[in-house]
Amino acid sequence: MRNLLLFLCGALLLSLCGTPASAQSRKYVIAVIGSSTAVGTGATPIDSSWVNLTKAYFKGLGDIDTIYNIALGGQTTYPGMPTGFVPPAGRPSPDTARNITKALSFNPDVVLVNFPTNDAAADYTLKETMTNLRAIYAAAVAAGKIAFITTSQPRTSLSTSQKQLLKTMRDSVNVEFGNNSLNFYDPIVAADSFNINPIYNFDGTHVNNAGHRVLFQVVKAKGILSGIIPLPLTLLSFSASTANGVVRLGWSFTDAAGPLQVVVQRSADGKDFADLARQTDQTAPGVAKASWTDDNPLPGKSWYRIQYSDTHLTGYSRIVEADMAAVAWGIGKVYMTGSSEMRAEIDNPVPQSATVSVFSQAGTLVFRQGYRLAAPAAVITIPAGRWASGAYFLRIITDQGNSATSGFVKF
Repeated sequence: MRNLLLFLCGALLLSLCGTPASAQSRKYVIAVIGSSTAVGTGATPIDSSWVNLTKAYFKGLGDIDTIYNIALGGQTTYPGMPTGFVPPAGRPSPDTARNITKALSFNPDVVLVNFPTNDAAADYTLKETMTNLRAIYAAAVAAGKIAFITTSQPRTSLSTSQKQLLKTMRDSVNVEFGNNSLNFYDPIVAADSFNINPIYNFDGTHVNNAGHRVLFQVVKAKGILSGIIPLPLTLLSFSASTANGVVRLGWSFTDAAGPLQVVVQRSADGKDFADLARQTDQTAPGVAKASWTDDNPLPGKSWYRIQYSDTHLTGYSRIVEADMAAVAWGIGKVYMTGSSEMRAEIDNPVPQSATVSVFSQAGTLVFRQGYRLAAPAAVITIPAGRWASGAYFLRIITDQGNSATSGFVKF
């Protein structure tokens, strides 16, 4: 009887007090820094601003607890810089009440950065603005946060050269930050000019309610909270290359849930595969790369694949071919030599020219250049100092019809 009474009392308390906090799903926090568009200028009432529409949307889904909006009208990127940054002469210092450091003090899961036009209005150079945005983004990423940088926006009340700068800034932000950029320019620009589309114009500088709703739709479509939820294991690349009598296999994954169990399999006919080796690849958040070398390959052609699994998923790679009868053309090792240079090793039987391209994970072209490849192997270097951290894809197409793609990551 005593146990029954305790059970009934507990049930009553639970019905009155609700589900214990530990059993509730976690809600996320967003922080916003920027200038007057982020404040909500042009929106009437203020609940119609893109930030408040974003807040209402995610709160309605039960995904967020709150948005900390510390934007201030008139701000340029300099006040948004991390605390301790010393600006060049004549430029404002970080605003410690409204900069990225203050935003991070709220322990947000996502940071939105919106400085769309004031740098251009102040005649700051593109290099200044992009350097500042990189520093703000890097501070957020270093703190383990997801950050999104908005592009510039059209602004009717500027000179022609300043309007052109805003358009160039749009392109630079999209290339630099890739999938972590929010395009606030194209949806609201007039089709035949650099001006704000009249249907979205509030005062030549800011957008009206309709414009704020368009900007909110950009944020909504990006799925800014999706990066917080663990993604399924994805095989980015799997390749084989032959050199010096061995076959070297290389692969890369993203979003592994714990250590990866990898089984290397080989076939003499491309149909029947046998296990050749097993290994555990230790992983970290982001992209994981590994390799294995077959020191005793079959004579002539052979085929390879890997079976992979983490705690959530098991799968197979595509099948790749290796031919020991001749050196096969292909991309071997792709790696960063530091924070500012990427290097690729290529097996290349005959001298030939090639076009080398690099794409972000979102598919944005960040580099393209022609190279002359030496034989029997070539090494190319690519400047990567301006790229944001993340996964990229290297694509090589030669004038003799060879082509290959390989994934890599810049930390």
